[in-house]
Amino acid sequence: MSVESVRDKVLEAALELFSRKGYDGTSIDEIAVACGMKAPNIYKYFKGKKEIFDILHAKASENYKSKMNMSEENPVWIHNAEELKKFSMHQLTFTIKDEKVRKIRKMFTIEQFRNEELRDQASNCQMYNIQKQFETIFAELMKQGVIEECDPELLAMEYYAPASLLIQLCDRDPERYDEVIKKIEAYIDFFIAKNFVKK
Repeated sequence: MSVESVRDKVLEAALELFSRKGYDGTSIDEIAVACGMKAPNIYKYFKGKKEIFDILHAKASENYKSKMNMSEENPVWIHNAEELKKFSMHQLTFTIKDEKVRKIRKMFTIEQFRNEELRDQASNCQMYNIQKQFETIFAELMKQGVIEECDPELLAMEYYAPASLLIQLCDRDPERYDEVIKKIEAYIDFFIAKNFVKK
């Protein structure tokens, strides 16, 4: 087995354990057992658990930002309600269905009250980055006269908060995916009807 395939196997096993037991609740020994290895062999491929986590988080963040269109170099341009809904539904289905994103989010949920670094990363991923993205989108739509003038920060919070709660529901109970998607879509339609200027 190549070095890269062994590293990938360790990373997959670690992510699975982190998502079930948390980062602090998972030991190198447990990761090794999940890979069918002895713990000292893990150190041939990684410096330790922190490096495993850092690599997992970096890969997940890069994939997440790319799929969620969160690149600062290429900001999202939304011109109307239809584009907003299409963009939002794409983001939501990706974040709910992508297994690695779900596992990282579950680990953050477990660790947020005992690990300050992971708490801050969870806040960035689950709130601040999304807040900023939609704040920028709504500010631009206000400039275009598509949405009535108001505080874009508050409007962004009003928009993404219900979806965030429903995503958490789906994380706890994945069988409710179809129900959650319908509720999110209904909420987006409600938000659009309430906030977009009728021409």
